[in-house]
Amino acid sequence: MESLFLLLLSGLLCSSSAVSRQYHYINLQMSWPNAQSFCREKFTDLATVDTMDDVNVLMHSVDDGYSGSVWIGLKSGTEKRWGWSNGENSSQYFNWASGMPNDDGYCVATFSGSWSNMPCNYGRYFVCYKNTTYYMIQNAGTLHWTEAQSYCRQHYTDLPTIHSSVENDKLTAVALKGWYIWIGLFRDTWEWSDQWDLRFRYWAKGQPNLRVRPDCASMSTTDSGKWSQESCNVLHPFICYAEEKRKQIVKLKLSCVGNCKLNDPSVQTAILNQITEKLESMGLESDRKINWTNGGIKEVFRLENSSVKSPDNKCESAFLGTRSALHIGGISSYTTSVQHPPG
Repeated sequence: MESLFLLLLSGLLCSSSAVSRQYHYINLQMSWPNAQSFCREKFTDLATVDTMDDVNVLMHSVDDGYSGSVWIGLKSGTEKRWGWSNGENSSQYFNWASGMPNDDGYCVATFSGSWSNMPCNYGRYFVCYKNTTYYMIQNAGTLHWTEAQSYCRQHYTDLPTIHSSVENDKLTAVALKGWYIWIGLFRDTWEWSDQWDLRFRYWAKGQPNLRVRPDCASMSTTDSGKWSQESCNVLHPFICYAEEKRKQIVKLKLSCVGNCKLNDPSVQTAILNQITEKLESMGLESDRKINWTNGGIKEVFRLENSSVKSPDNKCESAFLGTRSALHIGGISSYTTSVQHPPG
């Protein structure tokens, strides 16, 4: 039944990848390291931020009477890494100009489709995106990279992420000819306290200041939630997060060849072990507890009276609401539910 189990596990992926955080404002003045220790003891960690929606939630979590900065979970590391303005870091496509990248700057502009890194405080025209459409922006004038980022997030979605030569050619066709144009690629050493790898940033104008050490990030409650770099020893209130704990029941429909003993505890354990291994390979926490639930009926799996056949007399089974072809003959069809906490 190995092929059956692998198909089941691939179906499980769609319901296990979400991340849910509950933010908690802590009205205590602490340094960044002490705030980190407090959050890890009482909750999960200092706040990690993935999107503008998260920024807005953080802003609303702060007490109405407080006006100032709060610590979040971002701190400078040592490894320089490339990332995209929308937080994505999975694209493996780059189209560097000759001799690029170098050490002259941390933000990237395109010129006739070739990319160059340069200081982020250079004034450039830029491209924004929304859905799958690129927009060349000239009416805002030439802006620093972070200013262009803020403009795109306010009026469109963000500075563009480019995954392929097709997307690069599409953007080049829109971009103003003869000019360097900001895109969404940047390089930094900042990392989240919980080691989360998405690279969303929301820096204030002129930030971060690369000459300041040590480096910790605070969020301003008076500048639309934008971030600034400060000494980690400064005392601020702070925001922790806790992972939301809830259970989810997923109904599974399995098919197997011949006389399958799916209600054999050893078989059920083997299935759960494979599910657990798959979740761990996705980078999800290994302490997630997954178990079968039988809905008050004695057996976990219940045999259905009919099988589903396709026109070519081969059988198909539905997994987690998606149609997945399982081309085997002479099957019996079973249904059950598996209970697990989603990400």
